[in-house]
Amino acid sequence: MKTISSLNSLMPIRLLVVAVLFLQGVMYPHTSLAKESGSLRGLEASIVTLEITRQTYDYQQPWTRRTDQVTKMGVVLAGNEILTTADFLQDHTLIRIQKGGRGLWVEGNLKWIDYHANMAVIDLSDSKFWVGLKPIVIAKQTPSRGPAQMVRWRNGVLESRDLSINRLSVKKGKLTFIDVLQLELDTEIAGIGWSEAIVRGQQLIGITSSKEEHTCAALPASFLRMCLAARQEAKPFRGLGYFAFVWQRSNNPATLEFLNLRGEPRGVVVLDVPKNTRPEGALQPQDLILNVEGFDIDTQGDYLDPEFGVLSMENLATRNRWAGDQVRLKVLRTGKEVDTTYQLPKADYKADSVPDAAFDQEPEYLIMGGLVFQPLSVPYLQSWGTDYLRKAPFRLSFTTQNKTSLDRPSLVVLSTILPDSYNLGYQEARWLILDAMNGKKINRLSDLIEGKKAAKNGLHELFFQQGDSLSKLMLDATQTDEATQRVLDRYGIEKPFVFAPATSTKETPQR
Repeated sequence: MKTISSLNSLMPIRLLVVAVLFLQGVMYPHTSLAKESGSLRGLEASIVTLEITRQTYDYQQPWTRRTDQVTKMGVVLAGNEILTTADFLQDHTLIRIQKGGRGLWVEGNLKWIDYHANMAVIDLSDSKFWVGLKPIVIAKQTPSRGPAQMVRWRNGVLESRDLSINRLSVKKGKLTFIDVLQLELDTEIAGIGWSEAIVRGQQLIGITSSKEEHTCAALPASFLRMCLAARQEAKPFRGLGYFAFVWQRSNNPATLEFLNLRGEPRGVVVLDVPKNTRPEGALQPQDLILNVEGFDIDTQGDYLDPEFGVLSMENLATRNRWAGDQVRLKVLRTGKEVDTTYQLPKADYKADSVPDAAFDQEPEYLIMGGLVFQPLSVPYLQSWGTDYLRKAPFRLSFTTQNKTSLDRPSLVVLSTILPDSYNLGYQEARWLILDAMNGKKINRLSDLIEGKKAAKNGLHELFFQQGDSLSKLMLDATQTDEATQRVLDRYGIEKPFVFAPATSTKETPQR
């Protein structure tokens, strides 16, 4: 046991050690920080800040709008272009760009965008802006494990934070209903998911697209390179295709026996093939998909990717494939192996009766005598909040499960009624799916214009989907126009209707 005097004798030595350690800390920075700083040197010339101003809409009152502003990151590409995610560029009114994390903002232009790929390219004509900037190197291969760093401008400083790559997975993208390849990273960093660069050394391995709890999703380098190359090769960009058919795993031995499969369990069972997305007979219900593009499919619907390991076969729809391409399949059909091809339909938000999105356009609506009609869409349902499947009226949210059919490509809903003497007695009617008006089938808002012309005996007859609380509504056809104008004036609404513009053929920006 040491005495007090012996402890006191050690004090000068301890003070000397502390002093030496302090001087080392001043003269030689922490080795990991020095290493980090060195590995990121030069990236400040490849990362810029974007400020996006855009219009947003209230789907409960589709004639109203407000201005929103977000800040996100972008990376410099060759050819004086900037790559970022497409998120929050919809309905934009102004794009401003800043380099070096501070100073002058310069106005930019949207050159190309694809919402399903969640990618956008921005350029600007000010040649002085590009002085001192250099294109980032996009990695040829995307790592599926190990460390990485998130890099962004924050308060005028290039900030870097460590992340850990969890895996590469195939799942629904941020802005699309199709499954795409994504890089998953474990991180506790708050406030990311705004197109920050994910790097390893000096190379870009991904750009962030979202953050949920402790996991960040990013578009992987391989996907970025593939889309950027296709954009240059094909103008207009053909866009992503997808497997529109519905399949299920073949875990049940009885199912495989019923399908007359011999040998080891394998493949997935086709349940449904939408008629409006298939060449007749190319793929049929109860086909057992055994192989896609030369890759064997297991009972879980996975295949062994030569670059990334085990992935869902959904990835084969976007693995160097585009809308309109033919994908080779080997299926077991009525006990015989058959070679066939499946043509990839283009990812389209209108592929379902209830569209997932409607970007770069005002919300559609039509007001007739105070009755407000709107297309039924996911953005409309999202006006009930992020948990819209639970909070929105059940009959409306349930329809999101419906697939487009040739006879019912879309749905129109009576969303609300603006009170007026013309519609007395019906003020509480809302959230009703319209089937027909004056004998005319209603699939789109424009159908109401034709239906309105078909009034009989001075009456408008509106029929709603069977099972709704109100099945039929009748109005005086001779007073409709007068009542409509009266409602517009009373509620300060500028236009009686807004329809979606006709499909554009413009190549810039490409969509």
